[in-house]
Formats: sequence, C-alpha cells, structure tokens
Amino acid sequence: MPLVLVVDDDPDIRELIQVNLEAAGYRVATAANGGEALEIVESQPPDAMFLDLMMPDIDGWTVLEALKAKSSTDLSEIPVFMITGRTEVESRLRSGIEGALEYITKPFEPDDLTSALERALKPGAPSEAEQRKQVRNASLEALARLERTGEDVGDPLATSPPRVRLTRLEHTPSGPAPSPRLGQARERVKDLTPKQRALLDALATGMPVTGAAEQLGMSRSNVYASLRRIGRRLGLRGTKELLALLRQGVLIEQ
Repeated sequence: MPLVLVVDDDPDIRELIQVNLEAAGYRVATAANGGEALEIVESQPPDAMFLDLMMPDIDGWTVLEALKAKSSTDLSEIPVFMITGRTEVESRLRSGIEGALEYITKPFEPDDLTSALERALKPGAPSEAEQRKQVRNASLEALARLERTGEDVGDPLATSPPRVRLTRLEHTPSGPAPSPRLGQARERVKDLTPKQRALLDALATGMPVTGAAEQLGMSRSNVYASLRRIGRRLGLRGTKELLALLRQGVLIEQ
C-alpha cells in the first residue's frame, strides 16, 4: 500500500490523521516539523504527503519549496496536499502556484484526506507533474483575476469550505445542528455505556482530548475511535460535530 507522510506540529492532529489513513489501508509515517519531514523524504520517500503550513522553524512553505526544487524526480513529484487553518484566498492560490495539488482546510473530515489521495494516486491518473501544472496554471489565472477585479472567483485547490475554528483540532461547524438531529442525539445519550458517558462528561467541561485520555486511562487513538462510535450511535455527522456540541454545552443536559 502507498506510504503517506503526515507533517504537523500538533500531535493530536498527526495521530488523528494517522489513525484514519491506516484504517483506510495506507501506511503512514509522521513528522512533527519541517526538518523531520525533509529528513524522512530523503531516507524513505513517501508516495504522498499531507503538509501543515504553520510550524515553528521550518514551515510548510519552506518544505514545499525545497521538495519541488529537488533534482530527483522521485522526490520532486511527490504529491503534496496542504492541511491548514488558514482560509485566505492568497494562501490557497500560493499553494497551487508553488506546487501543492490540493488545499484542505481545518477542520476536515477523514474522507477529505482519502479522497485527495484517491484522486492523485488512482490508476490512470495524470502524473504528479501534469496535475501540478494544471493546478499551477489555474491558480495563476485565478490570482490574475483576483488582482484585476478584487474578486475571489474560485479556488482550484479547495476541497472543503472554510469553517469556524474552536481550537486547532476541535472545531465548531459553521452552523448549529438541525433541531431534530440534536434532539435525537440528546435522547440517545442515555443509551451510551458508562465509559462512553464518562468520556463525554469529561470533554463537556472543556477538557482537551489529551487530558480526557489521561483521566480515563485511554490512548488518544482509542478516544477518537470511541468518539467516532459515539457519533454514529447518536446520529451525528462525525467527531467534529460531536465535539462542537459538547463544547457548546447543548448535547448533555445538566
């Protein structure tokens, strides 16, 4: 299976992405910063890379520039997907101009990541160089129109719409959950196991995922797996919505 390198300075986000990609059948390597990423690329070139923009010391821009400047085709043609909380159009277009294939904004759904990989790596897909050229040309055209008219006429890289952030990992959806679904979720909370309810109670206080994991004697990956199961049981749209409702204090009646 393809090897995917995940680069992000937030350990929760790295683990969240790793767990979901491995569940989808990919092999995953991780790096906590740009320096580690470039070392891994040299020693064990991945088939694709998810790259955070804002990291200390060597940021995502520098990694992207270094990677696309490599003389080795095997390295310069590694598909790169940016993952970031930055939603401004200038950053999105810059990513396309400098060599990224897609720009995925946080918060994201696991399907956003696997779909990006499938588009780039599926049999019969254009080469990375061809895909990169198409995205670059589209980004340059969009930038020229933006500078000429001041209008954001579309983003050739965006795969998910900008959303409001709560923290770097735990975000709120752009709007409240529809009342019927929220009412259903509240009703189903009583059917959760004591351990699942304890996890929700901990997170509802504003405790971060890492803190809840330590308090309950669970690993972060097990916490996220449990949250996915809880979200499905409550009829919600995934971990993102579940966490947002807990933070808003509207899911569990006190």
